[in-house]
Parts: sequence; structure tokens; C-alpha cells
Amino acid sequence: MGMPRSPAVNPFWSSQRWAFFLGGRVLKHCVDSTYEEQGPSPGYRMELSIFYVVYFMVFPFFFVNIFVALIIITFQEQGDKVMSECSLEKNERACIDFAISTKPLMRYMPQDKQSFQYKTWTFVVSPPFEYFIMAMIALNTVVLMMKFYDAPYEYELMLKCLNIVFTSMFSMECVLKIIAFGVLNYFRDAWNVFDFVTVLGSITDILVTEIANNFINLSFLRLLGAARLIKLLHQG
Repeated sequence: MGMPRSPAVNPFWSSQRWAFFLGGRVLKHCVDSTYEEQGPSPGYRMELSIFYVVYFMVFPFFFVNIFVALIIITFQEQGDKVMSECSLEKNERACIDFAISTKPLMRYMPQDKQSFQYKTWTFVVSPPFEYFIMAMIALNTVVLMMKFYDAPYEYELMLKCLNIVFTSMFSMECVLKIIAFGVLNYFRDAWNVFDFVTVLGSITDILVTEIANNFINLSFLRLLGAARLIKLLHQG
């Protein structure tokens, strides 16, 4: 029978483990060191561990980032050098790249321009209608922020009436857009789905609060109205 063979050892990983072992030993000796002519005391100089944390973690992180940044800058300079030989300027090349990478927005448009659907579509895509809805979203958000604890009855009644008015306006917006775009085309747009869910939540809150005598607390659904502010910021 032959002699048993020792498993193959990777010299790279062996050196890394040995360096880590030595670094840990050095760190422990530094932390345990006291004064000259005195023996070590465990954990006597814990502040010295900060140096090793910075040395082994922070410095390599910054050096690696600098190295990667230099590589990226070098590639960009080489790319600019190649593109400089073209007749186009840098801004013109950027415009061409943007036009190539851009995905065009598709908007449904009724074919029959004499139909009621086309007239409704013209109304809902007009800038005045969009600005009006944006203003209603902003006002609805302000009204939601006006509620406070232990408010007078008249004040609470005013907020409820305003909530019903805004919900009615947003519901009419959804109905008009469904008529203008059609059911399938309306729900293909993610923002339309978001608006529909928001209006549905507001209607549910009103029904539970006013008709069902608030047998369950669904006031959190009013926050969906404030969530429409995301759409306002997106369009802005």
C-alpha cells in the first residue's frame, strides 16, 4: 500500500489565512499591551483596535473605489478619444444616444373623430383638465393634513364634506377616462390603475363611515388620496 497523500493546498488561500491569523495576533498583542517593563493585560488598550479596523477595512475600501474609478475614467477617456474623430459634437452624440435608448410613449386615440368617445378623449388629455386634476390632488392633500384630534363637530363635518367632494371629482375623472380610453386601454396604464385603486379606497371609506355607521375603522384608506401626490410629483 502506498503512502497516504496529503490534500492539495492552494498557496493563495493559505497565505491569506496566514496573514489574517498574524493580523489577529498582532491586534490582540497591541490591545493587551500596557506599559514598558510591565506584562500584558487583556483589553487594556481597546482604542488601538480602531487603527486596525481602519487599516484593514476603511483603507482597502477607498483604495478599491479609487482603482475602479481610475479604470472607468480611463475607459471614458478612450471612448471620448474614439468619438472625437467623428464629425459630431459631444452634445449631438448625447442627443443621438438618448433618442436611440428612449422608448416612445403610446397613447390611445379613438379613430372616429365625430364620436362621443373622441370628444371625451380630447377633453381628458387637454392641459386644462390635467392642471385641474393636479390642483385637486394638491388641495385634497392639504385637506387631509387639516384633521386633528378632538376637533369641533362643525370642523369635522366640513372635512367630511370636502372629502366627499374630492372623491366625487376623482371618481368622475376615472369614469371619463374609462369612456375616453376604453376599459382595456385604461387599465394598461399603471398610473390609471393607481388612480382607480385610490378612488376605490376613498369610496369604500365613505361608505363604511357614513352608511355603515363606521362598524370598522378604515380611515387609513384616506391616505391613498395623499398617495396620489406621488403622481403629481411624477408629472411635475
